[in-house]
Amino acid sequence: MVASFAVNAQELPWHLGSLNPSIPVAPAALNTASVKPGPHEVVVAVIDSGVLSTHPSLDGRLLPGYDMLSPPLNLRGARSADFSPDPRDAKCGERVVSGAFRTHGTEVASLIAGNGQDGVRGVNPNAKILPIRLFGSCPMRRADLLDAMSWAAGFSVEGVPLNPNPARVINLSFAGGKMTCGADLQQLVDRLVKKNIFIVAAVGNTFGKKLSEPSNCDGVISVGAVDAENNIESYSALDARTVIYAPGGGKVLDGNSPWHANKLKVASFDVDFKGDEMPLGVARGVGTSYAAPLVSGFVSLLLSQRMDMRPDDFLNQLPKFSRSVKATAKCADCTPKGLGITSAPSR
Repeated sequence: MVASFAVNAQELPWHLGSLNPSIPVAPAALNTASVKPGPHEVVVAVIDSGVLSTHPSLDGRLLPGYDMLSPPLNLRGARSADFSPDPRDAKCGERVVSGAFRTHGTEVASLIAGNGQDGVRGVNPNAKILPIRLFGSCPMRRADLLDAMSWAAGFSVEGVPLNPNPARVINLSFAGGKMTCGADLQQLVDRLVKKNIFIVAAVGNTFGKKLSEPSNCDGVISVGAVDAENNIESYSALDARTVIYAPGGGKVLDGNSPWHANKLKVASFDVDFKGDEMPLGVARGVGTSYAAPLVSGFVSLLLSQRMDMRPDDFLNQLPKFSRSVKATAKCADCTPKGLGITSAPSR
């Protein structure tokens, strides 16, 4: 059951829907704009590139996190409680990496729990974000991924203080592992799901390829991307095992609808003429990395009203929170469903 509520009039991101029933909404909108978070505070772990804690859109939303990247891939030399991303100009040896990695985790977190400042509102603005850094200028290690997921759940990890704020939802906005879920990762996923922890993972921007880790593990809520008009984005992985699709942004759409820009509004940073970083809310989120946190936020919104909900409960109820997505000939066995509240919220 969901409850509706009134908020101060403001421009809401198109992917959340609208507070005004007379205003048209994007076909792929989640329609959570009028859904009030419940009384329970839900912790969502964002295992990513780190989070910039100074962004005003995340003020009051962040818990103490951890940097789980091990040396020599950790340019700081060791794991620590500093969950901030690598500097914008950091290099991993001779490896050249886009500066977008610096803001990736911050943008992902804002889609889950943005507080509304700078026009960035998360699906569940009352959620608490547990930031865990796993990669940056240097790529992640498999062992670090397993440790990061374990620590997020409150399990003990050698050499790392126990996490005092275990997550109910773990967001993994990355892909690219094995094409079959490895036994080590599957065993951990099974352990987490048994503890009623939800694992949400992006399917990856692989332009129609099959699922890879971590989204292909049993028990993971795999998330593909659709555009604002409910078409599967061309960059999204395609696989009949994909659990759900959510708005991921992409190329500009035809027409002049409020959602035709087809980008997700996120909390990010730009660099001014002096070279200093400045926070802003900007519509530039594109990718399955950005579709996944919308699902994590949605799950946390449901949990805020019913903390005893289990992953199986959510999957069983998913038909109530999904709509058909336009099929594609590129995946004949796919029956894609898009996440969203398709009926009026109960009051």
